[in-house]
Amino acid sequence: MKVVILKGSPKGKTSVTLQYVKFIQKKYPQHDYVVHDVAHQIKKIENNVALYNAIIADVESADGILWAFPVYTFFVPAQYLRFIELIQERHSTKVFKNKYAAALSTSIHFHDNIAHNYMNAVCNDLEMNYTGFFSAHMDDLLKKNQRANLLNFARFFFNSMERKTQHQKKYLPVHQAIFEFFPKPKNETIDSRGKKILVLTDRYDWNSNLGKMINEFTFLFNNDAESVSLDGIQINGGCMGCMKCGYELKCAHNDQFLSFFNTKIIPADILIFAIEIKNRIFSSKWKEFFDRRYFNNHIPELKGKQIGFLISGSLSQMPYLSDFFNGLAEFQQANLAGMVVDECHDSDQIETYLHQLAGNTIEFSIGNYFTPPTFLGTGSHKVFRDEIFGKIRFICQADHRYYIKNNLYDFPHKNYKNRMFNVLMTFLTKIPKFRKELYKRAEVEMCKPYQKVVERV
Repeated sequence: MKVVILKGSPKGKTSVTLQYVKFIQKKYPQHDYVVHDVAHQIKKIENNVALYNAIIADVESADGILWAFPVYTFFVPAQYLRFIELIQERHSTKVFKNKYAAALSTSIHFHDNIAHNYMNAVCNDLEMNYTGFFSAHMDDLLKKNQRANLLNFARFFFNSMERKTQHQKKYLPVHQAIFEFFPKPKNETIDSRGKKILVLTDRYDWNSNLGKMINEFTFLFNNDAESVSLDGIQINGGCMGCMKCGYELKCAHNDQFLSFFNTKIIPADILIFAIEIKNRIFSSKWKEFFDRRYFNNHIPELKGKQIGFLISGSLSQMPYLSDFFNGLAEFQQANLAGMVVDECHDSDQIETYLHQLAGNTIEFSIGNYFTPPTFLGTGSHKVFRDEIFGKIRFICQADHRYYIKNNLYDFPHKNYKNRMFNVLMTFLTKIPKFRKELYKRAEVEMCKPYQKVVERV
């Protein structure tokens, strides 16, 4: 069988993901493999129609497609997303129809579920026969049991093709009714109270719903809110995964991104992302932005900011995107003040929501209000805490210094009081009479410290 591997790593031949692909190739040599480095070569593919057509011709003649990529900032890298955009823009979707598909990723399991839900949706939209995914920790290839797991994944993929197994779709087609937002003229404004407000978008189209939402939002602040478009900033490309920023937070790209980020994003008190959803996700230009902010490594550079989203598109049909928006805010230790989405198809409601979001961002910023983190934020912190303290510390030295300075290495074993208490109580619970009394009084005793706080008020 012919298997086309669409590789999504910007690193090219030095990609960790590629080693997983090569391992499968060596263990299953009976198949014909064609590897296309679509992320690493994205600029060439954009500018060379013959090269793009050659890739599409291989897809058309293939029995199966393996999407292989590293996870960058919750999703596939920006370069890979750009290739997926090209499939839509150049009307090549028909060649993917009915092809068997699987997804293979490498990461440190930082929101890799979001990336795979997205790729599942892409394959469903392309009407591919999606068999499943393998999300590897980047070190899994070094472990015998995980190598066996990888081969099981590959065998299931190959067997599905041979047996012509049919797989149920997880994501149905997106239904988006035509709706145009018509805001009404208003004189009411909101005092910005000296807060710096930045609205960021990937491009301006003032006739679109998103453009009108941006205008309406900035007008509420009597035009004190600044709006900036990414298409007016020189950004030479997405993150290359080179890790050269790990020592002193300097990007290898020589463009305007760092200057823009440090002079516009960092000083803002309130940051509003204005995003249009298209083809299951935001644009590759937006993904460039999210990936390139990695020059700060895993330091929460948006800490203390109020964040909001203006969104045009069917967000409710793409729950993984909501996970991204919430997860981004929580991981960055910012506060998600709210989201305004135009899918309610009611201009009056949208105006009300815009006004509420504008007021909330000021009120929350003045009051220094931050919602407590959920699993999205707490889990993110623990993943990176363990990884940075462990194997990647030598490469992410700027992270390591920040984590020490801000006491982010908050491992449970450092709490010696709890450790000693647990040792004592574990010993005592071996006595049946003590154990019976302990569990009898557990609920009451557990509440006592909290009751004392309430009583002191």
